[in-house]
Amino acid sequence: MAIKFTFRCVLISVAVLAGILDVYSADFEVSYKKGSFKADSLKSIVKNWTAEELWAQSVSRNLKLAYHEIVLDDKLLIESDAAALGSIRTEAWDTLERGVVIRKFLDLKVLPREQALITMLIYPMVPAGPLSGGKLEFRVNGNKPIVYELKHFWTSVTVPVSYLKKGKNQVELKVHHPDQKFRVPMALSTVAQSILGSSSSFAGNSLKSVDQGKTWKNAGSAANMAEYPIRLKVNAFDQRAWLQTPVINLAEQATEGVLFMPVEIKTSAIKPDTSRSAGAQWQTRIRTGNTHLPEAGGWTEWRLLSGTNLSNEKNHRFAQLEYSFGSNVDGTSPKLKGLNLQTSLQTLASNDKLIVTEVRNYPFVRSSFQFVHEDPGFPELQELRLQFNLDKVVAGAKTEWEKIKRLRAWTAGSWDWFLPNANLDDLLSWDARKILSGPVAKGNLSRRGGNCLQYAIVFAQACQSFGIPARIVNANYAIWGGHELVEVWSRDYGKWIMADPNFDSMFYDKKTGIPLNILELHQVFLETYYPDGEVIDRDSWSFEDRDRRANRIDPDQLPIAMEVGGKAFSGKINQDYVWWKVTPNSENSGYSGGYGFYNTAEVRWIPRSNWLSQKLPLPVTHGRTHWGWDGYYAWTDQQTPETPEHRYYVRRASDLYGSLCHVDLSAKYEGSGKLKLTMHTETPGFSHFSLMVNGVQMTEKSNSLLVDLADGKNTIEIKSLDVLGNQGAASILKINYFRAKS
Repeated sequence: MAIKFTFRCVLISVAVLAGILDVYSADFEVSYKKGSFKADSLKSIVKNWTAEELWAQSVSRNLKLAYHEIVLDDKLLIESDAAALGSIRTEAWDTLERGVVIRKFLDLKVLPREQALITMLIYPMVPAGPLSGGKLEFRVNGNKPIVYELKHFWTSVTVPVSYLKKGKNQVELKVHHPDQKFRVPMALSTVAQSILGSSSSFAGNSLKSVDQGKTWKNAGSAANMAEYPIRLKVNAFDQRAWLQTPVINLAEQATEGVLFMPVEIKTSAIKPDTSRSAGAQWQTRIRTGNTHLPEAGGWTEWRLLSGTNLSNEKNHRFAQLEYSFGSNVDGTSPKLKGLNLQTSLQTLASNDKLIVTEVRNYPFVRSSFQFVHEDPGFPELQELRLQFNLDKVVAGAKTEWEKIKRLRAWTAGSWDWFLPNANLDDLLSWDARKILSGPVAKGNLSRRGGNCLQYAIVFAQACQSFGIPARIVNANYAIWGGHELVEVWSRDYGKWIMADPNFDSMFYDKKTGIPLNILELHQVFLETYYPDGEVIDRDSWSFEDRDRRANRIDPDQLPIAMEVGGKAFSGKINQDYVWWKVTPNSENSGYSGGYGFYNTAEVRWIPRSNWLSQKLPLPVTHGRTHWGWDGYYAWTDQQTPETPEHRYYVRRASDLYGSLCHVDLSAKYEGSGKLKLTMHTETPGFSHFSLMVNGVQMTEKSNSLLVDLADGKNTIEIKSLDVLGNQGAASILKINYFRAKS
């Protein structure tokens, strides 16, 4: 007697760029003979990914999507100052004026294909302010001078390719008008020594002349040499790139996305659709496994793959490929246009019947960028919590979200906002205990903390001490300044949310009441101030343009609103504060909108939040100069061009907005009523999984567990717990199980 089943197998892929689920389905009708474990027929699966689909679902580095193809990112940053730039000490500043010429040497390994930019951080003194007539004169390798009117503190000076050469290039700079004057920040060798452990590269790369170029000496002083923040951004390929595909299910996808029935993989081939020269530096690697995520363990190591056929002697159901490549021999980029999968398989089954009745799951989204969170159990965090009696601050809070708001208010009320004096030592501490416990400097005993960065550090670490993940994002619109903000992971809302401890505020969606994160606010900024796809041009930022854009806004029509807790004691900064546009008649109107969502035009993430357990690398006096560190993850999109002074660009929301503290669950039926669970979580300070299987409580530290199904209804709930006992949302799997009659 033959029994027929029809499976509808759904392949779900997270289209992370758009935040949309793409669903592909295929029907498999499989005949089983009673008492037989093997299916009768061989089935084939064909799956294709376009470049857009592959880009959205993969992770990569040094690549971009352009014109329906994945190609090498052709923007290279050439610099030698970024790691140590940012000191506010007096000795870290130089003056460019009449008779002074500064010189910088930059080494080019490859020539740009189209253009190059000189990007330099420089501040006008006379005349004061960008867009006020101050002009600079750049000379590259002795060629005709390039005159540039300062439009932004970061220059964008176009350099003809013919001016450049392979090897050492010389850039000289002086004032164009003798009565003008500029301030130039410098990276100091003593700072580089403390951060990098070496300052040897500072010798001879930056020079200064005070007699119009007749004689030269090293920038800075003999005891503290310096580097000028003069950089080149070139269109060239000089680094390998890689793309790792999504985890590919070589068989049909699981029932309801989580339950996998046994199969035997017969043949499989994965072929990339590429355009590359015979001499391209192309390499393909593969790893395989029988769990739905490599992070859950049990996978092979990466190994080289030649050809397109996959040897699958272990009958692994899942595979992931990595394509690594450099430029073609002619200097162009290889092009990855898509991917094709062809698989043949035999479906295996018993006569047992499993029906999934309910699933609540939180698929893990892999990121192209590493982000390291602080362990909430780290002793220094718990010392902060104890020293400042933070348990009393949150006492009575009924939800985690209420805790977050109370900690935000406590931080906002802890000190008066002020810009630290430039004559004081650099603000290098990323330890909330030191920020809160001591004066800024000798002779200034009444003040502690400082500007918005110190608020952000204190609030972030206060949250971390309760097991609430937090990270710092810097944002700006104005030429004049910007702001340091915090994003916290809310278990209550299951998302990242922006909280401003400086103003004791946050933003939320008017319709849903759900608080917003930085990237959501950035999108509202674009739709509000740069509608119809208009591209931000920061070289045109001016008070006039700012006011024109702000004054046309009707706040009642905005889709967002601001919640202010009222605990901020920020002196003059919050007088007459209007969050949707510039504060009128404010002494601080240069901040262009204060600290509302107006400030989210450009956003950059500090790439980790474990500042206590890992001291370096970190930007120097972050927030006091215009973000010249090269370690930020800087957001870019069609309306927000890449900032030429930076190195790492985030183009997909998923790279920084994956979920935390949740469990990604899958289950494989092993036969005889046995179900193998595979679990993965991204939980800072992870302790264990808490499971409830048919009413029985279980604890598991590993990523897998074999459970016995009961006849009839089965309910499995899994939560992730951190070292402080905080629980994430429950992943749920409900299965009706009918054992075959003997």
